[in-house]
Amino acid sequence: MKAPRLRTALAALLAGLLVAPAAACGVAPTGVTDAGPAPVISGTPTLVTIYLLRNGRLAPTRVAARSPHVNDVLDALFKASGRSSNRLSTALTGLTPTQVQLVRYAPDAGSRNDPDNTLSLRVRLFVTGWKITRTAMAQITCTARLRPEIWAVEIAHATPGRNGPLKTHTCQEFWDLAPKDGHLPP
Repeated sequence: MKAPRLRTALAALLAGLLVAPAAACGVAPTGVTDAGPAPVISGTPTLVTIYLLRNGRLAPTRVAARSPHVNDVLDALFKASGRSSNRLSTALTGLTPTQVQLVRYAPDAGSRNDPDNTLSLRVRLFVTGWKITRTAMAQITCTARLRPEIWAVEIAHATPGRNGPLKTHTCQEFWDLAPKDGHLPP
């Protein structure tokens, strides 16, 4: 006796499930209406330090960036090349960053790549455009090295179809470009 009741209940349930979509909620479907661009969350810009040039020497300058992350700091550095003022200039005019990579820093081939060593990073920057001068490399390297987690900067000149070799830099090689009464990161 239980089997016929169970079949009847299942048949009623199945019939209800088949009828439910037809009944729906009584609202006719409409097409998609374009209401403009999607909303974007934009926070308050952060003030960061970058290196521009004053009389051929690196000069620390505060500018607005999206965040203190090294990618955003380097983006602010390259964007500042189009709006330098206050007797400041840049060697980055005509250069465009195409890719920024962050990789763990290993000072030599025999170093261990421990998961605990996550705060030591190397920036790899691929740049297109004119020749990357020594002063441009100094601006990029010393700006990136202001971030405490960045230990070295690798810069490569990218051309259509291939990238040049990555060359490792630290700010120490550019200390001769330090402000007269200042110092640069290591």
